[in-house]
Amino acid sequence: MNTTRLDAAYRDLLAAAEAISDTATLAAPARSAADWTLSHLALSDRVLAAAARDVLAGLPVTVDNREAMDDTAVNSLVASTTHAQRVDLVRRNATDLSTVIKAIPDDAAATPVRLRLVTRDGEPLPDQQVSFGELIRLRATEHVPGHTARLRTLATTE
Repeated sequence: MNTTRLDAAYRDLLAAAEAISDTATLAAPARSAADWTLSHLALSDRVLAAAARDVLAGLPVTVDNREAMDDTAVNSLVASTTHAQRVDLVRRNATDLSTVIKAIPDDAAATPVRLRLVTRDGEPLPDQQVSFGELIRLRATEHVPGHTARLRTLATTE
């Protein structure tokens, strides 16, 4: 599968994240939001890479975002890493995700994916089903760019 749009979205995201340093003077809420965003992305990329491996293996695919939305998991990652380490983790996980997707044949983009999603508050959303290709398109055109815009806004918050 082609990852051009996804790779471009991550390049923009990483540039926005790198504009915020460990020593940047950010208001506490902005720093917390940046920390949460990067941790959430790192965790969710792991979930998506696992789903991509299932697609590649021809297995049933479910994406469950609970770990990437879980305060305990996110706070643990924030507490154990610096901003620069979180940026690097996002970079490595995005590279892993992209590498697996590139190995997936184009016709496998139609593979159905069951989505089991929760909100940031932990409230479950109705289960949904999308194709793997659509899931990656949404990641590249909406999810990652939305977080990029958020990081850019946070970088200007003092």
